Amino acid sequence: MLTKLSYQLVILLSSAFASMAAANASETLLVGTTGDYPPLTYKVGSNYTGSDIKVIQDFAKSQNMNIKYVATSWPMLSNDLSNKKFMVAVGGISANPERSASFNISNAVSETHKVPMIKCSDIKRFNNFAAIDSEEVTIVENRGGTNQDFVLKNIKHAPILLVNSNFTALETISGRQNTSAHPYVMFTDNVEVDYRHRINPLLCQAKIPEKFSSSDKVFLFAKNPEGLKLRDTFNNWWKEQKH
Repeated sequence: MLTKLSYQLVILLSSAFASMAAANASETLLVGTTGDYPPLTYKVGSNYTGSDIKVIQDFAKSQNMNIKYVATSWPMLSNDLSNKKFMVAVGGISANPERSASFNISNAVSETHKVPMIKCSDIKRFNNFAAIDSEEVTIVENRGGTNQDFVLKNIKHAPILLVNSNFTALETISGRQNTSAHPYVMFTDNVEVDYRHRINPLLCQAKIPEKFSSSDKVFLFAKNPEGLKLRDTFNNWWKEQKH
């Protein structure tokens, strides 16, 4: 039989081992991403990849955290993060005042600017912004992101077609879903246009003289103490990676 002292020792050792196991257990980081914005985030089979995905994976590894990806969309991204479906949103997300007010925003992960993407066969036609912002052209954008915000602010004459995903917008430009006689133009980030052209040489950036302001690509963290702590930890880690 265990003596009282032996019993107490067993209890203490069990508690110590339990504490050690808890300390060594990896926390799960829920990451929301659209998976439709290469080269920053895109889905290959059941796996997510891209430059922003690589950053969050490296961060999670440094914190002894496992990642579980949660699929979201541009129209639903902010609502999903507010409703705690995930702890951080990543993948081609631009900083803007609305997001700054609603979430804890990271320091800039990268910097991009908006450019027009067209079929290369239309390169001579679209040689300035006025040629794009015409009633004979249709602007196609995915709902819910800064691409939509950009065209609603800057396009005055061309009709705007809003679709539910970046993939649908891309297929519309390339002609796979082109049901109009009008050529299509999509404004998106320069890094996406560069990527799209590399994998499909029929898509090009329109060579127009007008330049548009750049924007920071950031990660969004929940607007709560846990999200603030996680954001600050990420910012400190990211600063170290850049040095």
